[in-house]
Amino acid sequence: MKKIIVVLLSALLLSGCLDITEEVFLEKDGSGRYITTIDMSKMQEMVEMLKAFSPDGQEGGKMDLSNLDSMQNMMGDLSGIPGITDVRKEKKDSNVYQLSFRFKDVRALNEAMRKRNEKQTILGDMYSFSPGSFTCNDTTMMGLNKAMQGMNGDVAASDSMAAAMQMLQGMIGDMTYRTIYHFPSKVSAFTNKDAKLSEDGRTLKLEINLFDKEKTHTLQNKVSFQK
Repeated sequence: MKKIIVVLLSALLLSGCLDITEEVFLEKDGSGRYITTIDMSKMQEMVEMLKAFSPDGQEGGKMDLSNLDSMQNMMGDLSGIPGITDVRKEKKDSNVYQLSFRFKDVRALNEAMRKRNEKQTILGDMYSFSPGSFTCNDTTMMGLNKAMQGMNGDVAASDSMAAAMQMLQGMIGDMTYRTIYHFPSKVSAFTNKDAKLSEDGRTLKLEINLFDKEKTHTLQNKVSFQK
């Protein structure tokens, strides 16, 4: 059992056990507001379960979540980025954090994204904009794809790891990554077939279960909307 607990802890630290919601409120001139909400409630649930499984309570007890009370660690310092204003960092609940800011244009938005994911500098701009067109170029799921692939690769290595990963998924359920784009006018076309369009035609939502190994997860999406 102790070995299984160690495996689960490793998977917990790798995956983060979190739900992420990103929203972009886009205006016609390419400016807008960005909001990301990070729900770490599942991480807390996982730690409590590990404490219960541990004979002496130490393996689970070693995990200190107090350092999660910092949006600075999750998003990076956005100060000094030209075109980024009205930055707000809030704790919505004991394990729910939100960061939001206004961006003057897509260039400023891309610079803010680089602060969150250093590898984005190598990969190029995450977003592209022109009148009537908005594109998300991210194929890495903010780096989460690699983490999940690493977990799935380890699963194949041994039956004990496979059992541990099944236990992990059973404990925390789905890990969800969702993006929601709000457009200033009706959407006429989009390329990501997993995305869902709202009834009014102005909001596009993409929700991904990171534990779904049957799909190749990507946020990549080119959206056309009325000018």
